[in-house]
Amino acid sequence: MKHGDFTKLAKFYVDRPGYSLDLLEYVRDHIMSALHLDSIVAADVGAGTGKLTENLAQIGVTGYAVEPNDAMRSEGIKLFEEEKAFEWLKGSAEETNLPDNCVDWVLMGSSFHWTDAPKAISEFERILKPGGFFTAIWNPRNIESSELHLQIEDVVYKEVPNMKRVSSGKTITTEQMHGKIGGGINVL
Repeated sequence: MKHGDFTKLAKFYVDRPGYSLDLLEYVRDHIMSALHLDSIVAADVGAGTGKLTENLAQIGVTGYAVEPNDAMRSEGIKLFEEEKAFEWLKGSAEETNLPDNCVDWVLMGSSFHWTDAPKAISEFERILKPGGFFTAIWNPRNIESSELHLQIEDVVYKEVPNMKRVSSGKTITTEQMHGKIGGGINVL
């Protein structure tokens, strides 16, 4: 498997946990209040198979799910066969293929660390409506607090001793993300 290529994993992503609805509702409400909106149009960029997209639909948000990987996007489209709240598009954080000023909120769930951050932020500035917001969110695993997870990590590193992870499964600090994002857009 090529580093960063999730094609062979796509069918298994349905079993991954979603994101906190409480947190998403809180951020949604803040954005609606700040922008004086009754509803929000969002772009879930790096949408994968739609875990975050599904959560956004559950809280009444509509918009776009943008995913570069064909297998991941295909699984997401299957998940949303009956749900029309989100339009699925091939694209990336650096090139979403969305029109200018088309969304109020851009989100990336457990995927911002894969981007060319300056290019992604520039793209988000282009597709966000004036005053719009960007949210990078992760579901990190607290590996260090679980004996089982530590044992699994040991097995993984014994099998692949030179592996370098680029994962949201480890702690990502706010400072690291602010360094990548910069100060040009509203970040929540």
